[in-house]
Amino acid sequence: MKLAVIEIGSNSIRTSIYRSSKKNRFKTLDRWREPVRLGKSIAQSRLLTNEQIEETIDVLKEFQSRIQRFDVDQISLIATAAVRLAKNQQQLIFAVLKETGLQLEVINEKEEAYYDYVAVRNTMRIKDALIVDVGGGSSEISLAKKGRLKQGLSIPIGAISISDVHLTSDPITEKELQSARKAINEHLTSLTWMRTPATFVGLGGTMRALASILNREGKRKKTLHNSIISLEQIDTLFNRLLHATNEERSQIKELSDGRFEVILGGMLILSEIIKKTPSKEIRFSNFGVREGYVFNYFYKANRQKEN
Repeated sequence: MKLAVIEIGSNSIRTSIYRSSKKNRFKTLDRWREPVRLGKSIAQSRLLTNEQIEETIDVLKEFQSRIQRFDVDQISLIATAAVRLAKNQQQLIFAVLKETGLQLEVINEKEEAYYDYVAVRNTMRIKDALIVDVGGGSSEISLAKKGRLKQGLSIPIGAISISDVHLTSDPITEKELQSARKAINEHLTSLTWMRTPATFVGLGGTMRALASILNREGKRKKTLHNSIISLEQIDTLFNRLLHATNEERSQIKELSDGRFEVILGGMLILSEIIKKTPSKEIRFSNFGVREGYVFNYFYKANRQKEN
């Protein structure tokens, strides 16, 4: 069985093609990504613009044409924080259905945290994990103990929302940093369960960019999944990027697709979350919401076959 999953995020639209194998496992046949900054307008007005909706549909049509050559059994179209927070999400859902024939499923906060957990549970040998997914428009935090999900939620702050609202100068000022930290901590102070000893697992666009930069600069192995990043490495990289201009950050290969504008916001969220935990390092997961959704989909499909 082949499944295509298109994920509309806050910073980009990603598509992956999967083929199921035995024991609910799957192989990734191909993947594409197109930067579409839906989260930019959401942070300011909670509305998707007509231009953003048109751009989204153009990308979806392009991805549909690429998917055709794989002869998939199913195309699933999901969306996370940017669409979830949009007051006019129904306008996008209707336009997508009309123009592409695809039914857009908006993943709610708990589902997004749950899919992150499913992805980590199936790809990492960790029983106790604090799973943190810093996205463009939201951040998901989950706690797993002895392989079972104990806590899972989404907070409405992400790399785009923090950067666009608080970190607007070039270079960024100390006053802006303080304002951003205060805004982040307003969402974290009540989450006392984050103090539970557990492996800190980081995933999402911000973490992927950090892992990629440090991996390249350290001339390490190509596989990023399961790589470990220390707090010292994160602090050093943050200070370096903080004192660079937007133009200088844009020259970094891993940030060249527009992430240079929001990377510091994402790193700041990570930094503030880590301070609330006993962890001194982050284990990177290259698998997240999309893969968690796929694991769940194939598991259900196999159960139905058995019954």
